[in-house]
Amino acid sequence: MEVYSYSIILIGAWIQVLGAGIVSIGNTLVALEEKGELIDEVGGDLYAIGNAIEATGDSLQAIGRTNLSSGKQEEMLGVLGSWLQAAGNASNVLGGSQALSLDEDEGLSIDIIGGVVQTIGAGFEAQGSSLSKSAYASLITTGLTIQTYALSIETIGLLFIKRKRIKLGEKILALGSYAQTAGAIIAAIGYSKEFQIKF
Repeated sequence: MEVYSYSIILIGAWIQVLGAGIVSIGNTLVALEEKGELIDEVGGDLYAIGNAIEATGDSLQAIGRTNLSSGKQEEMLGVLGSWLQAAGNASNVLGGSQALSLDEDEGLSIDIIGGVVQTIGAGFEAQGSSLSKSAYASLITTGLTIQTYALSIETIGLLFIKRKRIKLGEKILALGSYAQTAGAIIAAIGYSKEFQIKF
């Protein structure tokens, strides 16, 4: 059961990396200076798809952590953080899709809420990891901390977009999404190394 649960966490971490990378590409397309409606649409679609993939990865990590949990504070923070990140990603999917097709202002509001929830989740995960005594806890904590700051930057970008400073907001959002991808990669490498020494 233990190897199965660790495998789920590891797979979830790399799925999250994939999703974050897709979001970064989507945000880059949207932030391009010279673009057309098709580029905006493709970028928005990639944003929604990437967030859905991230939500899947975060959910898998939450399931794996729940299975392994013995009730320690750091474990519970990790479980809560993973579920909050998944919920935030789901809100980003809903908000991003709504902003593209229905009501842009309401979609942005939902997207901002999702960004805040995701940021809080990453913060809980980072705090939980920092309390862990595992061999690669500091590497994982570094990745999760980078994600926490990056998600804050993304949310600031969304706020600029909502306040009609669209070009600046899109650039901030793209920058934050690349930083989040970097943090997700660092954390996933930490989980991979942890898995190798345990099994």
